[in-house]
Amino acid sequence: MTSSHLSASDLVLRYDDRVVIDGLSVRIPPGRITALVGPNACGKSTLLRGLGRILAPAGGVVRLDDTDVRDVPRRQFARRVGLLPQSPIAPDGITVVDLVERGRSPHQGWFGGRDAADDDAVLSAMRSTGVLSLADRPVAELSGGQRQRVWIAMALAQDTDVLLLDEPTTYLDVAHAVEVLDLLVDRNVERQTTVVVVLHDLNLACRYADHLIAMNEGRVITAGAPDEVMTEDLVSEVFGMRARVIPDPVSQSPMVVPAGRHHPLPQRRTPDGSPTDPSRIRDERALRDVVPEPHPAIMDKGTDRIDPVAARFLAAAPIVFMATTGNSGAVTVSPRGDHQGSGVRILDDGRRLALPQRRGNRRVDSMRNLLHHSGVGLLFCVPRVTHVLRVNGHATVVTDPEILGLWDGGVDVAIVVDIEETFVHCGKALHASKLWDPESWGDPDDLPTSKELYDAAVADRDD
Repeated sequence: MTSSHLSASDLVLRYDDRVVIDGLSVRIPPGRITALVGPNACGKSTLLRGLGRILAPAGGVVRLDDTDVRDVPRRQFARRVGLLPQSPIAPDGITVVDLVERGRSPHQGWFGGRDAADDDAVLSAMRSTGVLSLADRPVAELSGGQRQRVWIAMALAQDTDVLLLDEPTTYLDVAHAVEVLDLLVDRNVERQTTVVVVLHDLNLACRYADHLIAMNEGRVITAGAPDEVMTEDLVSEVFGMRARVIPDPVSQSPMVVPAGRHHPLPQRRTPDGSPTDPSRIRDERALRDVVPEPHPAIMDKGTDRIDPVAARFLAAAPIVFMATTGNSGAVTVSPRGDHQGSGVRILDDGRRLALPQRRGNRRVDSMRNLLHHSGVGLLFCVPRVTHVLRVNGHATVVTDPEILGLWDGGVDVAIVVDIEETFVHCGKALHASKLWDPESWGDPDDLPTSKELYDAAVADRDD
């Protein structure tokens, strides 16, 4: 079997008015196994549907051996390119063998009629996927894993030189998942079949693919051999996840070991096993060996909402510093300013805040960070006042008309913060730094002092 060349140029794919892929170009290496990886809803399945001529391009072109696929007759295209979509639905009452035989329809005449080649292809596909013993069973009676293997058998029976599979290991236990991927390698090696497969398991993708295409937000972020593509920086950029990438002890391909809040990344060590930075403090016990517990007044002055006294402070604060976390874990601090009365809005009895993002005063980097990491810190500052109010919480970027209607026009996107903690800082350190010069600012009017804010927070928390 000859290897076909499948590619796309300036491809635009959409569902009704929603554009999922806009101007994407990609080349599938012929005779190789390519894995599409990326987070949910990044466009992997849509790209596969576009390559398989299930979804017509709204722009650009998909080519099969330099021919626009729209110019290839459908029956001829189905003899050369097979597609197994996500969660296909079998006709009511159909048996396993009847479903697998449907994979042969592109090779038969208009009025059907099987020959020996059809029977051999069906038998081989069912035997290789382990469903031969299920031949006469209705597909509807099978488990999810069994049904998935039957669908894969149908795709193999189609006997195309390009095979597109969307999450073929769905519903399969790990043993059958490895078995299916081994089967795709066999088909690739024996017949030079070009295989394109969407996989969520990054380690299996690295182990079985010759070529990786990493996608996010409808774009190809990078493409190449797994050893070149799968890095810790890529995992952070594409998935918003911190991880270690180490050699797979079985295949020596890259293996992604994810971290999380309850399992943070361990400290890197030198070849002799010692920490690379022995002075680094890694837990609270070690921190308390150096820094004692803060004074009780400091620990007690926080609350989980904006009380009426704090609301007066926020209303007069034209300067807000916003801290967010990027994909790499680095913190971005962005200043923002609003005319008095045009900025923050307090919602749900002080449990939430809404901040407008106006043209010319937007913080796109902060909003981008919040799409992946919702944690946010806000620092509200008032002229000629040395104390500041800190708010910590989790934020979302919204276009809800009800929220946008809180301001008199000019706002088409906002940040809504679910408050976890509010905290007043006396600001003496800022003042002592000489970088904070409240005396040169405007009149503070009748704003609450730091003691008033503290007393109000204590009273609100104790209610």
